[in-house]
Amino acid sequence: MQLNGVTLVDRFNRPGVGQKVAIRTLFINNGKFIDPYDVSACTIFTKLANASPSSIVDPDDGLIKSDATSVVLMNFEISGGESPDIHDGTPGKTTSENPAWVDETLYPTVGDHSQTSGIYRVGLGDFVAVLDGAADLSGGYNIRFPFNGGITVANTASSVQDYIDIWTVKLYADSEYQIFINSFSLYNDTFTTITEPLLITTRNRLLNKKLRFGEKVDMKITTDITVQNSTLPEETKNILRDYQITDPQVKIDRVNEDSINQPARESIIGYTEVSATTDNTILYPFNTAILTTVVPAGTYIITAKYSYLTQDFVSPPFYFTIT
Repeated sequence: MQLNGVTLVDRFNRPGVGQKVAIRTLFINNGKFIDPYDVSACTIFTKLANASPSSIVDPDDGLIKSDATSVVLMNFEISGGESPDIHDGTPGKTTSENPAWVDETLYPTVGDHSQTSGIYRVGLGDFVAVLDGAADLSGGYNIRFPFNGGITVANTASSVQDYIDIWTVKLYADSEYQIFINSFSLYNDTFTTITEPLLITTRNRLLNKKLRFGEKVDMKITTDITVQNSTLPEETKNILRDYQITDPQVKIDRVNEDSINQPARESIIGYTEVSATTDNTILYPFNTAILTTVVPAGTYIITAKYSYLTQDFVSPPFYFTIT
């Protein structure tokens, strides 16, 4: 993914210890993406030493223990209001509103907060903290401290192992703070050499073939990658297959039945950046209700393009219908 023009490695894409890793979390409630009332912090711990939540979670309030400061490897947060505990959820301070990425100051502070602000909102319910293994990174840890009275944590999440990221959030103004626990791993940079050009083929398939007008669904295009070099050892092929596609985009055209008086195709959505899952399934959230300038029922074409290693690919045009 990209954040303010900078390419990040997603947590599931075998990130290396020296890369900019997107510690990304999406918040869903009752089947809908939501922005929590207050995103307080994203705190990093080792997974091996904290396999049981009881090691860092206080059983009384379900938050990170007050004595967990000694095992915090990194903490990302945003500026909060004056509060005896975490944040006060002041409107406008739930996120850092995508501040510009500055080369010398990768994680700009917000307001008069003296410590790092490193949580970014990239979409509805979509938040990212950037773990940069190449930067001299540190963050303020204010949980259970008076406002601006916490400690500074120098990043030590920089070795090859498994980690957990704990997000402390308040979902609604009248709710209590709670935590959500995810996991990710950091890997050694995987260097390999080959003695011939790569022979790579991809195959795509559209899973959605029939839609109804008014639906808002994810158009799903799967991607299968094959390395055809017969001389490459299987371990090298496995390394190559672990890489993810990058820069996925899709476009949608409408097929005009009256191709004599009209163009054969009419562009509905030009190439638009989309997301991809761990298994390289391309997802585009398509709201069919936007089809108000044409008769919505009919045949449409969706096409995807993406990159894999040094090559760019364009899928075949896939037809689907809207009734």
